[in-house]
Amino acid sequence: MKKKKKNWKGKNVAELKSEFREDVEVKKKVIDSTGSSGDNGDILTTTGDAIKWVDPAVAPATYTHTQAGASTTWTINHNLNKKPSVTLVTSTEAVIIGDVFYNSDDQLTVTISHANSGKAYLN
Repeated sequence: MKKKKKNWKGKNVAELKSEFREDVEVKKKVIDSTGSSGDNGDILTTTGDAIKWVDPAVAPATYTHTQAGASTTWTINHNLNKKPSVTLVTSTEAVIIGDVFYNSDDQLTVTISHANSGKAYLN
């Protein structure tokens, strides 16, 4: 079965940010909340209130952890040198809540009530 393409033309990306679950190919420029199309090499990021292009040299560090096997405990080595916020998304794309324990500035452990696999997004 062929996957249906989404039509993003003329839509406000800020209102659609939760719909981006996979890579998106951009054939034309993308305008951020400030009206900028960014510079070569910039990355598109969100602060929660706005979406804007930023220079990767000054962008906040992030890390994505993949938990391949279902487990109630996820130990994550991220090397961000800080205690990041954590968003957990299961393999069925449900956002879940877990207890986060910071083992150090470079490692954390998340405990959840039911065994799941998925991704942890840290920033």
